[in-house]
Formats: sequence, structure tokens, C-alpha cells
Amino acid sequence: MSMLRTAFASTAPAVRGSTRAFHGTPAAAKSATETVKEVADKVNKSVGRGLASAIEKGEEATEASKETLRRWSRARYMRTIEVTSHASQKANRTSAGVREGTQDFKHDVQKEARK
Repeated sequence: MSMLRTAFASTAPAVRGSTRAFHGTPAAAKSATETVKEVADKVNKSVGRGLASAIEKGEEATEASKETLRRWSRARYMRTIEVTSHASQKANRTSAGVREGTQDFKHDVQKEARK
């Protein structure tokens, strides 16, 4: 029996290990470094999308603010023109009244001087 045992022991091991690694799932086949890289990549892309969205919202808010200021400025400009026009009309009326008053005064002075 010892000879039989020696013969089997020398030819091949009783249980042979597989040369291929045994993994039940693809995730188990990844190393820790690969898993960390994938997670970091996913986080990076997620943060990037969030920041891009925030930048777009900021740009939209900026455009809305610009449009509001344009409308406000346009309204202010029109109001300024209206007020200026009104003031100009009053100044013209006042000037005309002063000229008329001056002519009346001259006329009254001339009348008094003739008497």
C-alpha cells in the first residue's frame, strides 16, 4: 500500500486548484482600486452635472435681471422725457407770460408818459 500511495502522490495532487480565479459576479472581479476609480468617476460626473445645472440657472437669472433692468430703464427714460417735456412746456408758458407782462408794462408806461 505504501507503494501505491507513493505512486499517486508523485503524479498529481489529489485536488487540483483552478488556474482561473473563481468569481460569481463581475463586481467581485474588480480590484479595490478599480471600484474606487469608478465611484470617484460617478461622483465627479454627478457633481459636474449639478454644477452645470447651477451655472445654467445663474445665467437664466442674469438674463432675467438684465431684461427687468432694460424694461425699468426704458420706463425711467420715458418718464424722464415726459417730465422734461412737461417742464419745457411750463417754461415756455412762463416765458411767454413774462414777455406779455413786459409788453403790457411797457405799454402802460408809455400811456402814463403821454398823459
